Formats: sequence, structure tokens, C-alpha cells
Amino acid sequence: MTQVQRSPTPRLSRRRRYRRLLFGSIGVGVLASLVLRFLDYPVVGEAVYWLGIVAALAVWRGTDVALFDERDRSLERRASQLTMTVAAVILVLGASAARLGATLGLFEVSPFVSGALYGFVGLFGLFALCYLWVRART
Repeated sequence: MTQVQRSPTPRLSRRRRYRRLLFGSIGVGVLASLVLRFLDYPVVGEAVYWLGIVAALAVWRGTDVALFDERDRSLERRASQLTMTVAAVILVLGASAARLGATLGLFEVSPFVSGALYGFVGLFGLFALCYLWVRART
């Protein structure tokens, strides 16, 4: 029996097109913004950046097609869990190494590294708040 290749349904085709528009507008906005900043046009670069975000929001909210389904939500959930696990390991090892290195006089922790570690602490604080909010709503 021969295989018949079917074209995607119009709904899936529209979903694919709108998702490409959504992510493409963000990507073009970011890339154009970086180029404009490099060329010493920071204000125009910021405006183009925001124009890309507004275009993405217009695509996201302006279509009657659901751009993301349960498979996308499952992938995002797994990626979020992996991200939080990796960030936890980095925070635990990085904070411990920073404290021990400074205490033993092996090295001085730069303000950049300290800020990054506090950024991770803030990330987990935000996660805890979001977790409590979602848990209270269910």
C-alpha cells in the first residue's frame, strides 16, 4: 500500500503561520534593536524592540486560532522544571564556593558574581510566590 501524504489541516496551517509571525516579530525586533544599538541609535533600537513586542502581542491576541496547545504546555512545564533544577544547582554550588573562597582568602568574589547569585535567589523567591499563588487558586 502506498503512503499518501496529506497536507495539514487549514487550522494547523494557520496556527503554524501565526506562531511564525509571533516569534518572527520578536526575533526581528530583537535583532534589529541590537543592530541599531551597535550603530549608536539606542532610542530607535529600543523603539524597534518594543514594536516587535507589540506586533507579537497583536498576533497572539488578534487571532481566533489557539497558538499553543496542551503539548506546548507540557513541553514548557518540563523545560521550566529543568531550568529550575539547573538554577538550583548553580545557586547552591556557586553560593557555597563564593562563601568558602572569600572566607579562606582564596579569591575575592566580584560584584558581578554576587549580583548573579542574588539574581538566582530572586528567581527562586519569585517561583515561591508564583507557586503559592497558583496553589491558592486551585
